Formats: sequence, C-alpha cells, structure tokens
Amino acid sequence: MKKKVVGLLVALTVLSLLVSFFIWAHPVRLSHRRQCYEKLKLLGNAIKTYQVENQGQLPQQLSILSNELSNPIFLICPGTGHTPGSFSNVETWSDYILVDWAAIRGTNIVTGDFPIAYDRSIRNHAGDGINVLTADGVVHWDSKGEWLEKFAQEHSYFKLPLFRPSP
Repeated sequence: MKKKVVGLLVALTVLSLLVSFFIWAHPVRLSHRRQCYEKLKLLGNAIKTYQVENQGQLPQQLSILSNELSNPIFLICPGTGHTPGSFSNVETWSDYILVDWAAIRGTNIVTGDFPIAYDRSIRNHAGDGINVLTADGVVHWDSKGEWLEKFAQEHSYFKLPLFRPSP
C-alpha cells in the first residue's frame, strides 16, 4: 500500500513539474520576451547611431532618439499590450528605462557591461525577469532582475533607476 501511495505522489510531483514548465515556457510569453529582446537590440542600434552623430555621447532621454527610431512602437514591450504615445512625452509611457549616465556620473562614457536601457517593469514578462541592454550593445535576459539589482547594489553611489517590481 505504501509503495502505491509513494508511486502516486512521485507521479503527481512529476506531472506538476511538467505542467509548471509548460506554463512557464508558454509560447506567447517566450515570443513576447524575444520580441522585447529584438526591440532593445533596435534601441541599441539607435543609440549607436546617435553616438556616431554626436561625438560619442549617449542620449540623455528617449525622446532624443525620435530621428533614429522613427516610430514610437519600438519603445513598447509586446508583453504589455498597450499602445505608444508620442515622442514628446515618451518617458511617461515607454516600457523601457534609458539610463542617463551623464546625469548620474557626470559623464556618459561607460564601460561595456554598464546597463543603458532595460524593461521599466518586471511585469512586462509576467514577473520572470527583464531584458537589459548594456553599453556594448548586447541584450541580456536578467532572470528576476537579479543582475540589475546586484549591479545597482554594487554601484549604489550611482542611484540607478530600477524597474518596478512585480505586484
């Protein structure tokens, strides 16, 4: 009798783990995460173009990138499902935070591993994590936002604007 109960418990545990995995790896969530990744890559390209046109300076606001991005839809994470506003008030509706290193450090020359843009809210990806664009143009998936939080703690003197936590 005990063997049957243990076997049933093991089977239920395996089944619940499989169900949890399939819910976690839901194709729509993964698709949104990938699309968000691609949008941050585009944002990285726009920032690089801006730098070339402005003697290596990083933009201080997203609104400055209107010429490089051409369409505000590039500043919406597909996981949020909302529509973009205009570039004139982009900081109020964009799903991404652009780090103004000039204001934070007094210079916007940063090393490649410094974050320059990332998801405004971990809710963009159902609390699983955020996409982070670093100064070297690489987009990283940051599970639970742990890397960015660690970066912010290690560099607390920067007072880095953090993403909004999940509810």
